[in-house]
Amino acid sequence: MPMARYGSHFMQLARVLVIGTVLAGTAGCAHRVWNTEINDNAAGERYEFHTRLPNNSEELFVVLAFSGGGTRAASFSYGVLQTLRATSVTVNGRPRQLLDEVDVITSVSGGSFTGAYYGLFGNRTFERFREDFLYRDWQGELLGLAVRPQSLVALTSSQFNRSDLVAGYLDRTLFEHATFADMSRDGLPFVIVNASDINNATTFSFIQQQFDFLCSDLARYPVANAVMASAGVPGTFASIALRNYDDCKERHQPWVLDALAHDDALERRRAVAQALQRYSDPDRMPIVRLVDGGVTDNLGVRGSVMSPVAHYGNVPDMAGAFSPERLRRVRHVLVIVANAQVYTPAAWSLRGREPGIVDTVEASFDSALSILNTETVALAKQGFLMWESRLNAVRGPDEAKVSVDFVVLTFDQIADREERARFNAMPTTFRLKPEQVDALIAEPARLLSQSPEYGCFLRRLDGFYPITERGTP
Repeated sequence: MPMARYGSHFMQLARVLVIGTVLAGTAGCAHRVWNTEINDNAAGERYEFHTRLPNNSEELFVVLAFSGGGTRAASFSYGVLQTLRATSVTVNGRPRQLLDEVDVITSVSGGSFTGAYYGLFGNRTFERFREDFLYRDWQGELLGLAVRPQSLVALTSSQFNRSDLVAGYLDRTLFEHATFADMSRDGLPFVIVNASDINNATTFSFIQQQFDFLCSDLARYPVANAVMASAGVPGTFASIALRNYDDCKERHQPWVLDALAHDDALERRRAVAQALQRYSDPDRMPIVRLVDGGVTDNLGVRGSVMSPVAHYGNVPDMAGAFSPERLRRVRHVLVIVANAQVYTPAAWSLRGREPGIVDTVEASFDSALSILNTETVALAKQGFLMWESRLNAVRGPDEAKVSVDFVVLTFDQIADREERARFNAMPTTFRLKPEQVDALIAEPARLLSQSPEYGCFLRRLDGFYPITERGTP
């Protein structure tokens, strides 16, 4: 989520959590949940594309990217899921919800709550998620959690911080003690939760390929801790810590050595390889610290699904996602980026007054985030279109070509000025009014219906599968 303009209740939560930690002192009794060392699990237990992509149509490949932005982003993302659930397609003579054709969900911060919940519970999301998460006053609950005597006692441990406290609460109350072994089963999309590694200044994706470089097993790691890392706004929350274990065979990837030896200094694959290589010395980096994914990529679309980490260095061929047979068959690729970023003019700017220190810092963060989001979307779209061109170049004259439709949904696309301002005024917080949540859920259906790229995708698909629309359930 954005790191500025949280709202007074969110700042109160930050103060209570920090003061509670200080008052608790440094003696210890509680311990965090650590990631475990890698073992010789069967290949089917590895949390990666090869083992978790759903068994749906090989001709379609659909990617959803959910941005940060607290409950605002979680609600907006939920609206995308609901809209795709309300769209029917016919695949091999059988009716299918377009949502069932989603292959990957990549998420950051507030969007990670929606993505992870759906990746665990599937259709139950549409029965429970509003009440379980969207309508709840999570900030009030966390304030109450922070001042409990047992919480203050737990925070006396040097191996336990306020983010560990919240992660445990999410584990009990929202994610039902699920681990990544439970994620993306039974035809549900492969969900990639993204945080930021502040040791390395890079995106950290919760996939086994990333955990390989820590010599660690993701399958047994709690989903709640990953979501907490993804949503852990620096300052409000502490970092989520992971152990970097001693050497293992999984850490030594040929593509990393190849990138370091042969790639140009400015190539992204080389920069990622350099960051990954730093994990190889646990004495220098025994603990990895993770914070909000929005610090490095608030959209989650470039640092995960198009990352060299996810594809064993081979991004142009997306070798991690496609078997050779599926790569030959894919024809239609749809990417939907749900960007819940808001653009609210600062009070000092509207009044023409001199900004204070806090005002200047907040405006600086907002400016950096806006530029980062714009560049991230542009680079991600470019990456997918380059992949499209590369794939079509090697297909024969009698083979069907692949087409990529890249859709970005933002509040800036709302035509009515007053309505657009109403959405942009919704704060980055984990407490919204029910009517605000409902408006956010409803908006993606309208934005998608107006999107030229989405309309083009449906028309392309109409020549391949008949498309019908049915009402929102």
